[in-house]
Amino acid sequence: MKRTFKVTIDIDPSVDEPEVIIRAKEETAIVREIASFAEGRMAKEQIGITVYKDGMTEEIDICDIIRIYKEDRKLVVITGNGEYQARSSLQEFEETLDKHRFLRISRSEIINLERVSGFDMSFRGTVKVIFEDGSYSWVSRRYVNTVSSRLAKLASAGSFEQNGREKS
Repeated sequence: MKRTFKVTIDIDPSVDEPEVIIRAKEETAIVREIASFAEGRMAKEQIGITVYKDGMTEEIDICDIIRIYKEDRKLVVITGNGEYQARSSLQEFEETLDKHRFLRISRSEIINLERVSGFDMSFRGTVKVIFEDGSYSWVSRRYVNTVSSRLAKLASAGSFEQNGREKS
């Protein structure tokens, strides 16, 4: 059964910030998904991350993050523009970042699903994550079921394309 719904956009110059109102007969999975997407999208627009490189402080957009991982007691943030360090903990990033776009793949790494070009599951029991810049990482065995389940959910919801990238 194909569901349809009506979308109305009300442009009001007196409004300072966008407001999303979802009107429905009852709360369903699709209503929760739309609300969650809207909240995540707004968070994505508002969040910048402070990072450090060569003794300089810089603010980067979370959209630029490819992956964040711990290495030698340092938190490394990889973007399309290079490698940075952050002073926040991985746990703080996990709590702050949009859960629809970012995914924890091990105790020491979080990835940006929008920057993934594919997943290689040809090795028994392991998952290789291939990023758009050609680099790659591995899902730890402890997280394989969680990651596989998340990818299956995204695929069934139609929010994930065949090549592993999340639709915009």
